[in-house]
Amino acid sequence: MQKFALEQIDEIWRRQQQREAERRERIRVAVAESAAPLPEELAEVVIRLNDTHTRAILREHKGFALAERRDSYRTSLSILEQCIQDLLVAIDCFETAALSDDSGYFSPGGENDSGRTERRIQKELFATANAAASLVDHARRVHKLHPMLDYETTRIACFGADGLHEFVIGLRVALHHLHAVTAGWNIVRSFSEGTSTATFVICKALLLRVLDAYADRFGSGRKAMQTYIDASPEQIDLRNVFLDYRARAMRFHGWMSNELGSDALVALRDYDALIRRKINADKLMFWKAMMGNWLRNWKTPPDPHKHLARYLTPTQLEEVYRLPRNSKEQVDLVIKYVDRENAIDDDLRNQAYELFARSPTVDDVPSASCDGNAP
Repeated sequence: MQKFALEQIDEIWRRQQQREAERRERIRVAVAESAAPLPEELAEVVIRLNDTHTRAILREHKGFALAERRDSYRTSLSILEQCIQDLLVAIDCFETAALSDDSGYFSPGGENDSGRTERRIQKELFATANAAASLVDHARRVHKLHPMLDYETTRIACFGADGLHEFVIGLRVALHHLHAVTAGWNIVRSFSEGTSTATFVICKALLLRVLDAYADRFGSGRKAMQTYIDASPEQIDLRNVFLDYRARAMRFHGWMSNELGSDALVALRDYDALIRRKINADKLMFWKAMMGNWLRNWKTPPDPHKHLARYLTPTQLEEVYRLPRNSKEQVDLVIKYVDRENAIDDDLRNQAYELFARSPTVDDVPSASCDGNAP
């Protein structure tokens, strides 16, 4: 009898899972067949699913494909920004060290320091050139899926026609495939002005030799790259190159980011809104469960004041503690700072009021350096 009962339970569970899978398939089909924005009733059904199932079903949403490419583009953009910053910081660190009165860079025994610096610059140059090329591909993939008016004209206007962009992309081709072009340090002292600068440079003659030796490997950008190198000084300053390139790239990608944020992209905006709603719904469910447990099952709930430093800045903490302790006004201000997405509902707000009301009334303001270990 016991074995038979267990088999029955297994069969009931299997049928239940099958019914749920069939229901999710109906939801998936409904999402795939619906125009954006989704009908509110369907949106609510999708949001109430387990997060894994919600994400899988929303891949059928009309805005998913563009959102996926947009997100990859944004990641690629942030990587380029970080790579350029790291390269410029590395050059600045070298300049500070090289020009200091007690620098050992160029003294006997300083070879290790200077060698590490040169390898660091070389690594950052390699990463930056590759990140620039990667961003080009990601931006083109977005434009291919969602053609943007004035994309080409804006790109040319922002990057210019002097060949700087092609030069940076050409560096990637050379470094990645053809020749480990090395950058060397250069110090310039102006005795008349009493100033000194130190940076890293690439030899123009070396670049021209690489360009001539592998002419067929630089594609359609070879001519523009040649133009930029020809117009450059004998020692091409990496700091100047990438400060200029960063400014141009940020102008173009600022424009492109604004285009992708347009309200006219209804499907993309609806997809983003559904993802935010899902995240907020799951957070709301989590905090309601935690609050309910603390308030109903704990004799003494956790003291929220001991944990505010985890969520608020020192300035925000000061503002919070100018209000009467455990007052609704104080709780509302905490919620305003913590709930950036405005996800809270009245039930959770009332639970927060009760949690604070049941906390100690001592007027000791927690230190902003409190480690705030969660209960």
